[in-house]
Amino acid sequence: MCPVPDTPVKPLTNASVLLAALFVLGGCAATPDVRDRLTVPVELRSLEGAPPVEDGRALFRAIFCSTLRADGLAASDDAACGDRLWRLPDEPAANGADVATPAALNRLKVILVTGAFSECVAEASRPFAAGAARLGAGGAEVRTIVVGGRSGTGHNARQIAAALDEAQFDPGDTVIAIGYSKGGLDLLRFLVDFPEAAQRVDAVVSVATPVFGTPLADLAAPAYAALAARLPYRKCPPGDGDVIRSLQPEVARQWLAEHPLPDSVRYYSLAGYTTSEHVARALRPFWKHLSDIDLRNDGQIVAGDAVIPGGTLLGYANADHWGIAQTIESVHPVLAARPDPALFPLEQLFLAIVAFVYDDLRQRPAIAR
Repeated sequence: MCPVPDTPVKPLTNASVLLAALFVLGGCAATPDVRDRLTVPVELRSLEGAPPVEDGRALFRAIFCSTLRADGLAASDDAACGDRLWRLPDEPAANGADVATPAALNRLKVILVTGAFSECVAEASRPFAAGAARLGAGGAEVRTIVVGGRSGTGHNARQIAAALDEAQFDPGDTVIAIGYSKGGLDLLRFLVDFPEAAQRVDAVVSVATPVFGTPLADLAAPAYAALAARLPYRKCPPGDGDVIRSLQPEVARQWLAEHPLPDSVRYYSLAGYTTSEHVARALRPFWKHLSDIDLRNDGQIVAGDAVIPGGTLLGYANADHWGIAQTIESVHPVLAARPDPALFPLEQLFLAIVAFVYDDLRQRPAIAR
């Protein structure tokens, strides 16, 4: 049995629950100088001609830490929020900028899009459920769109468009769409396939999204196609069966290269990676496999593949693919069991994401629509 190194995890979504039963990943991650390798600056994937990624880590850290302190989850002198966000050598110093929290919450609309296989798990594991409830109680409108868990991005883009057709948007509303895992890819596809509807959206945030795909999809594709693509399952219908294909690196990269994202929307990304004590049991084989590629993974995705080209990087959460957005341990305690049972403060993370994006949209010149 391979020893489990103190390395990071990789994200893909709830896909791991089903895929873990299909195959077993072999190989052991290297153990030398692990800690040093975890703190090397992440090399972000990009596209030829794409503008550089803007670095929002310092301000996002300040907002997140401020939220933790306000809720009594961080000491008053803990400016770095402990180890919840990775601080890498290339992170800029904080500039002391004031943080503006959303003022007119009744004019704020937040759309949450679920990830792959999201229909296969209970409603309790919806991404950022507690944060969404808290923001909604404050007056904002938060809507969760549960897309086809076993379908590709084209199918799910149509679902997003249909859901937004039913939503009520007024002039002056700020609309922030947040996609968890594959939900981020579904949102990008929606923006391209439905440009008129995309005009309603001010910002898209990808959270643990395989923007450039994940090597795990290449590994899983043959087994999924042969054994599970059309397998009936009461909670999550087969859909178009393209969920794994849409996550394959070459498919994701080619789609991005051939479909420029609309410049009427601002883009933000939060990635994640972690160490062995924070990896859920069902994600551990995937985490170990990806660690042979890059230690900075969350058990489903390599961190450098999880940032939208030309967008703003919010940071790298010290969490695995599930722990960065959902409390899946509430419905799958065995699959989600971790050596360190402490949960990532998701409610505060969600509020910090919304506050950062809202403030950034207000600070910048308006985008012509």
